[in-house]
Amino acid sequence: MKEDNRDGYMVKDLFDISYFKEAVLLGGSAGLERTISRINVMEVPDVIDWVRPGEFLMTTGYTFKHDPEILVTLIAQLVQKGVVALGVKTKRFFETVPRAAIEAADQFGFPLIELPPSTAFSDVVREVMERVLVSELKDLSILQGRVQRLSHVLLHGDGLAAFLLHLQFMIRNPVVLLDPHDQWTASPAAEQLCARIEEKEWQKLRSQRDLETYILQIGEHPVRVHMTKVHDGKRSSYLLLVVEHEQENDIVDTLTLNWAGRLLGFEISNMQARKKIEAKYFDQFLQDWMAGRIVSAVDLRLRAEACGWPLAADAAYMAGIVSFRDGRAEVKELLDLAARLNWESASRNSEIKWTVLEGELTVLLTFQHEGEGPYKGPFNRNDVIGRTRSMLQSSLHERKISLCLGREVSGQGEVPDSYLDAKRAVEVRRACQMEDDIVRYNDLGIYLLLYRLQGTEELEEYKRLYLQPLIELDKNQQGELLNTLRTYFHCNCNAKETAERMFVHYNTINYRLERIKNELGLRLDDPETKLLLQVAIKTNEIRERR
Repeated sequence: MKEDNRDGYMVKDLFDISYFKEAVLLGGSAGLERTISRINVMEVPDVIDWVRPGEFLMTTGYTFKHDPEILVTLIAQLVQKGVVALGVKTKRFFETVPRAAIEAADQFGFPLIELPPSTAFSDVVREVMERVLVSELKDLSILQGRVQRLSHVLLHGDGLAAFLLHLQFMIRNPVVLLDPHDQWTASPAAEQLCARIEEKEWQKLRSQRDLETYILQIGEHPVRVHMTKVHDGKRSSYLLLVVEHEQENDIVDTLTLNWAGRLLGFEISNMQARKKIEAKYFDQFLQDWMAGRIVSAVDLRLRAEACGWPLAADAAYMAGIVSFRDGRAEVKELLDLAARLNWESASRNSEIKWTVLEGELTVLLTFQHEGEGPYKGPFNRNDVIGRTRSMLQSSLHERKISLCLGREVSGQGEVPDSYLDAKRAVEVRRACQMEDDIVRYNDLGIYLLLYRLQGTEELEEYKRLYLQPLIELDKNQQGELLNTLRTYFHCNCNAKETAERMFVHYNTINYRLERIKNELGLRLDDPETKLLLQVAIKTNEIRERR
């Protein structure tokens, strides 16, 4: 796969033509072997918006005649754009090139050439372009061969990894494909480099995606990166990156990168179309399974395998529903959220699957032993639940939610039962106005019983006997007595701890408790009476179903 060396027209070759006999290299000698693909003349203030990688730029200095120090900043910008060298004609608009500009040229390895006053730009452009075109005849043949090989890789279904490997061999530099979520796929030579790049550097790079060249910080070393957008029809596109780690890119490398970006665009669009169909099929399967619409164990197994998700025989499952405490979310928002969460689960090879069922964001958690099934990992339920909650927090940011979980079930056919438990947990959470981050069906306790009794004659009679007297007594106390009694029970009937928790005097707590005993004629030291009052208080916390 290794190619023959080719001779492009380099910056150092400029000094062989007659027009450069009196030219002087002021700084940036490290870049003399960069290949020139174009030549341009700069006499406008916004030239930085028009230059292209591979250009040799010439100027009379008209744009910075009043402040030659601007040249220092300009050199850094030209390096970012991929310009290979700058020729400056002195004596006409300014006398000498500032020392700081020469130092900047040396720092970036950017050839800065002082041109004699007699230099005719039109003659230089014609001469240089003729020499560039002669070298490009050979380059076009190389480019054609590269495009054919890359196309062959994709047509034979070898995948993105093989594509990036071939591209790396062609341009002899590490290659990275950065997706819209700043997740990278790298050629072998780029993997270690990518591992050293901090997340904020990827974000800064993406914010500069309109540049064709960018200086990326890898550890303590800045490295030049060439960027090409991969147009896949999405608003936020993939980026194809070449890191100048082994050698500098030349014109053929730049053209190869552009063609590779186009080919990848077609491939990624096809991949996204396939994944969309697969995701829709899997989503329907997950909904049918959790809703109990798959009655046959054989059908369940076959459909799971068709979705690329073979079910482990001894795995356990738990269904969950995300309950929004600040109001229900729109279905479209939930669908987008489920898609993002499934993408994150897949990227982490996670056992967490998301869907939208009956207008709620629903999740199915899988617990299985280490080393078994498609998701090899420790059999730790709390870890899985913690990762689920963490995924939600990172996706929903400041929105207040509760993850309502059904019971864990050991059989695949019992998953619908766990889903029904999760639905009951959501109903109880809403009715009881619970604000816990995680609400487990198994932990609902007395709330589940009271919720199920709502509307019955027995519960209404219970309220009349035990709850209503408390409420009537508390009407003129602004909730003090009922809140004191609730806190008193939470503190295991410890008056001192109750006073500390409510930030009132110990005698005040004793006074309120005595009043409750005297007015209602109840003994607070009697276990049965305490139970009746605690249930009455919890009943008051449950609002009627609408």
